[in-house]
Amino acid sequence: MSKQEIYAWTSLLSSAAILGFYGITVYGLPDNLANIESDLSSLFIKIFLFAFVIELAIGIFRGKDKVEKDERDELIAGKGYRNAYYLMGVLITLILSQLILGQIFEKAGLALNLINVIHVLVGTLFAASITNRATQIYFYQIM
Repeated sequence: MSKQEIYAWTSLLSSAAILGFYGITVYGLPDNLANIESDLSSLFIKIFLFAFVIELAIGIFRGKDKVEKDERDELIAGKGYRNAYYLMGVLITLILSQLILGQIFEKAGLALNLINVIHVLVGTLFAASITNRATQIYFYQIM
């Protein structure tokens, strides 16, 4: 497994952990799952710290004479950024459409408030990051 693939795995884990912790913190869990909320939050924090330590260890112990990235890594990273960009574009278009439709149908209770829009945009950023890293992992596995 190359160093860039390890970075992709740790970034995927940390992004998913942060998004999960953020979702639990902001929205909470349903009442029937409230008793595992603290355990799940603790798990997300441990996953994030594990990924951080792995990335830190790779950065400290990297060899000075080894190649950091080659053309294959750049090609795979480009595919990941492309897919993340497409997903972010679609999600932001949907958010803007919802805002416009919410203003039109405000009396029906479909309007989003500013706080919910901010939460959805934060989720969009993490979804794009997860898509980027998942795409990179996929292409590292097949190439």
